[in-house]
Amino acid sequence: MQTRYLAAGFLGLVGLVLAIIAYAGPLGNTGVDGTLGALLALIGALVTCLGAGLLAFRKLPSRPVVIAVLVVAAVLTAIAGYFLMQFALAVVMAAAALALVAAPFLSSHRRAV
Repeated sequence: MQTRYLAAGFLGLVGLVLAIIAYAGPLGNTGVDGTLGALLALIGALVTCLGAGLLAFRKLPSRPVVIAVLVVAAVLTAIAGYFLMQFALAVVMAAAALALVAAPFLSSHRRAV
C-alpha cells in the first residue's frame, strides 16, 4: 500500500459524498439537484476518488500521466463545484488536487521509531 495517496483518496471520498448530496438533494433544495452540471461534478469526484484509491492500493501504475489525469479531474470538479455554488465541494476537490500533486514527492515507507 502506498500511504501517500490515502489523503487524496479520502478527500476524493468526501468530495464524492458532497457531490451526491448536491446532485440528489436529500437534505433539501440545493438549487442544482438533478442538473447536468451536478452530475458532471459527481462523475469527476467519483473518478478522483477511485483513481486515488487504486493508486494507494497499487492497482494502477503511479505514472505521471495517470496522476496528471486525476489532477485534471479534481481541478475541473473543483471549478464545477464553484460554479454550482457548492463551495465545500470546490474546496475539498482543490485540496484533493493538491494532495495528488504532492503525493509523488512524499516518502511511501515508514521509519522505525
